[in-house]
Amino acid sequence: MNGKQGAISRKTIWRLLNAIGFFLKSRVGHKARLMLVGLILLMLCINGMNVTNSYVGRYFMTAIENRDSAGFVRYAWFYVAVFACSTLVGVLFRFTEERLGLLWREWLTRRITGVYIERHLFQHLVGEDMVSNPDQRMTEDVRALTTTTLSFVLMMLNATLTVLSFSGVLWNISPKLFLVAVVYALGGSLLTIWLGRPLIRLNYRQSDFEADFRSVLIQVQREGNHIISSGTELDVKQKVNERIDSVVANLQRIIAINRNLSFFTSGYNYMIQLIPVLIVAPLFIRGEVDFGVIGQSAMAFATLLGAFSLIVTQFQAISTYASVVARLSEFVEHAERCGKGNSPTG
Repeated sequence: MNGKQGAISRKTIWRLLNAIGFFLKSRVGHKARLMLVGLILLMLCINGMNVTNSYVGRYFMTAIENRDSAGFVRYAWFYVAVFACSTLVGVLFRFTEERLGLLWREWLTRRITGVYIERHLFQHLVGEDMVSNPDQRMTEDVRALTTTTLSFVLMMLNATLTVLSFSGVLWNISPKLFLVAVVYALGGSLLTIWLGRPLIRLNYRQSDFEADFRSVLIQVQREGNHIISSGTELDVKQKVNERIDSVVANLQRIIAINRNLSFFTSGYNYMIQLIPVLIVAPLFIRGEVDFGVIGQSAMAFATLLGAFSLIVTQFQAISTYASVVARLSEFVEHAERCGKGNSPTG
């Protein structure tokens, strides 16, 4: 395996964008576009309710501080109403996301397997220039590509809306707190990329190692009688053990890098709970803000930082996704060399 495996080039990104464009323009594209618009509207509702919830929580805690029974009851009911609406919208959002992901997976799977059969790619995927484990790329990788791409796109849209929604909230509480959030998230993202960059290559290789191991076991099952009659059990056992060694060794490297990432991300997440209190509590002590502002600042800071820190919180998933995109891009590139006309994803 060469050092370039798992790398994502401009050509790969262009193929991914083309795949999305062809899907949205396909015969199921109208349904997909409606679902996507619905997801954006639901996302707007979720962010609006999160901002509302931050203010309800602020006034609720201030009512407790002031021993205001009427205010306490009123904002408690507001809390219940916001939670009920958030639950309903959240469930609808998740349901719509899963249906859209399934629609895309079905369309892409039918298209890519159709090209695989029509162009007789199963005859070309052999030899020194072979694309390893095409069956896995057309099943597991297609599933991961569709569901994860949709998830990441929605996360980025939601992060953008969250930044727009909560930047004003946090700035009104304390401009200093807003600037700390930006600097903290930027520093955390850069360190996460530096620590976890090897995961993209290792996850790419792990997919092949796992598939190679399964292939050997399938081969043993198919050729069982021949193995017994030829007395080659020891050779087969050695071959299986070599595959196991490859799987385990690569997983050990992945686990070691994940350990280092976890040391950093765990501390990073713990500090999120403390930083807003350290900055806003002195304002309350000096009588510059109400008690409820402390809780609101903690929520707004955590929410805003979560939007800014997608790389920190999702890097392991991003690294796995990057390897999937690279693997499918290789498959498409091979199909382009072997066949004529459009690529499987375009």
